[in-house]
Amino acid sequence: MTQSSPSRRSWRRLRPFLAVVCLASWAASAAESYVLALAAAAPVLDGRVDDACWASATTLERFVMLGGAAPPEAERVATRAMLLADREYLYLGVRCEEPFIDKMAVRHRERDSDVWQDDVVEFMVMPCPRDVGTYVQFCINPAGALLDGALAGPAARLERGYDSGAEVKAQVGAREWSVEMRVPLAGLPVQSWQGPWYFHVARSRRAVSQYLTSLQTPVSGFHEIGVFAELTGIEALGLPFGVSGFNLGRLMYGGNACSFEVTGDRSRLTGAEIHIGGQTRQVFDAPALAIQTGTVRLPFTLVPGDQDKALRVRLLEGARAVQERSAVLSGLPVELLGAPLAPVFYLSPQAAVELEVPVHVQAGDGASLRLLWEARDEAGAVVGAGETTTPGRSARLRLYWPRWRPGSYRLAMVLRRGDAELARREVPLRLVLNPWEEMR
Repeated sequence: MTQSSPSRRSWRRLRPFLAVVCLASWAASAAESYVLALAAAAPVLDGRVDDACWASATTLERFVMLGGAAPPEAERVATRAMLLADREYLYLGVRCEEPFIDKMAVRHRERDSDVWQDDVVEFMVMPCPRDVGTYVQFCINPAGALLDGALAGPAARLERGYDSGAEVKAQVGAREWSVEMRVPLAGLPVQSWQGPWYFHVARSRRAVSQYLTSLQTPVSGFHEIGVFAELTGIEALGLPFGVSGFNLGRLMYGGNACSFEVTGDRSRLTGAEIHIGGQTRQVFDAPALAIQTGTVRLPFTLVPGDQDKALRVRLLEGARAVQERSAVLSGLPVELLGAPLAPVFYLSPQAAVELEVPVHVQAGDGASLRLLWEARDEAGAVVGAGETTTPGRSARLRLYWPRWRPGSYRLAMVLRRGDAELARREVPLRLVLNPWEEMR
């Protein structure tokens, strides 16, 4: 009998392993694909999912458990998800068979509350290249409560300040509940204006601890974007452009700017608006946008009183809102001028003490702010004064102590832009000879 060579024997041993690897690689890349159906007429948003237009919708009916297995026969229920779109909206309709209607978890009623903890339908849509990974998560419970948030990737934190503008209605029957959702296309973070997009529909049944997915590739969770189903036919929506790299920067009072790149036909971006608290703050016409090359930059100003308001950036083609981006100005401080980061300083005759003072305002392009200060001792005598300039965010004061002594002082500060006073603040200041003095 002829013996096989060592290399041939090695190949025979490796062949089953390589077959498994190849099969796994094929499965990871062979996510299912669907064509987005166009609505002949817009469905009535009432939660019933019974309009005639749903008959021609893109439909998903095979829902399996996480891991890919079919539910046990005793726990098997029907779930039917449908997608439609027109030039303004993306529509989702879902019918959920539920024999345990009275045992459903429906604890949340407010928008953007923790709806995902209830019985829910979840819809994830990623209108950008898969390797970019930005997507929107929608969670809807039987009460019609909606959580919508944007994610920059599967491990990213849900951005609840995002507002898609989606509207939802739900209906609960004897053995079924259903939802309808209408999402403005402008409210989705579209980068791939001609597609493809990627999506996933999922369902949680809390009464039986069952988690169902529309994906045919086995997954262990709802956010495995690498196997989201492909959605084609996007070009039929007639979107003129998309947006990539949208960035609001670090928002502060004073001059700010959002920036982004246009994907698609940039000449069709003919206008932009910035709204704060529902009021128009800035408008950009076609000539103002046409002179910019590369990254588009839209400057705007925030003022005291803007905190906790909604900021919305609208990008237009004519009167049509093609893209909108939103944020809640929840991180803005109440005061423009903060207190020094430390109230006690070591008094040294050889060196100055440097104070960093938070300045919660930006000067804007080509401008600067002035911080004037004056320090008085416990008797009220002025022992030091000065002025420094800053572009914003913070100011540094260098205090020299030849005439100063250990003790307590009052530091008065005034923030100015040109001749205009923006803010003033007075804070206590203590000087000590050594680090142990305060411990006596």
